[in-house]
Amino acid sequence: LKLCARVGSLLAAVRDDLLPSGRPASSSMGNLINTLAFPRPMYNRNFYEHTLLRRSDLVWLTTSKGERVPACHVRCRRGAAAAAKKTLLYSHGNAEDIGLHLAYIDLLARELDVDVFSYEYVGYSLGRFEDPPQDPSEEGCTRSVDAAWRHCTDQLKIPPKDIVIFGRSIGSGPSVDLASREVEGSQFSPLDVAGVLLQSPIESGGRVAFGKAVSFMAYGLDIFRNYEKIDKIRAPCAIMHGTADEVVNVRNGHNLHGWLQKPFEPLWIEGYGHNDMPEDRCFEYSRKFLASLEQRK
Repeated sequence: LKLCARVGSLLAAVRDDLLPSGRPASSSMGNLINTLAFPRPMYNRNFYEHTLLRRSDLVWLTTSKGERVPACHVRCRRGAAAAAKKTLLYSHGNAEDIGLHLAYIDLLARELDVDVFSYEYVGYSLGRFEDPPQDPSEEGCTRSVDAAWRHCTDQLKIPPKDIVIFGRSIGSGPSVDLASREVEGSQFSPLDVAGVLLQSPIESGGRVAFGKAVSFMAYGLDIFRNYEKIDKIRAPCAIMHGTADEVVNVRNGHNLHGWLQKPFEPLWIEGYGHNDMPEDRCFEYSRKFLASLEQRK
């Protein structure tokens, strides 16, 4: 609800303040989309020193531009004789960072019986304290997810067939982008992953904030254009979305599902919104999807 109110106030600013001042509408839209897309948490460094930096599974990634971003590789506890299971490559939502969802990724690993590799976006969490400070952007998210992919496949030697790309909310942007293309500097292709799992995904930043028509009018300023990429994903893809989502309308999920090459039966959770999706139902659906991937072998 707070985010919805923020959207309303920012839209009013565009209408009442920015446009009469002589700035082009497309420029105002671009600034607004970026403001909405990257409302990063602003905790002080002490918070991360007592949480993220104390993790034994913390690793550091380096992007193609030399930026350092943290990640956590949560290993699911299994017996020595247990067969290797899937690794979820997780892209988080926009109003959180890796320091805020540590408990969630631990729970995700336990509930789904998988390893979880959760990486940070350039400009988020500890990136704010770099010298110079990092700024978040779509390009930075792309560099971050590429670094995570290279680490998982080229360094850790996790086969793409054992990786499931998982994106939540705006994290669907880097997730869909990764799953639809090759990665420069990697011997392995994300096109060969086992599957893609999306929770409350966006068609694009512009379409969430302004709708389909305006996103075309200011096409060059739109970000995370999933509607252009999702049909290029070769792997099975599962989508879950709340029907009462007031932040990312469920139409986004419906439309994306309709463009999939290999759609898995979607989960539309009646009466739930963006930030109150019931974890038990999401986990149950995710387990069902993962089980279907095992059956495809």
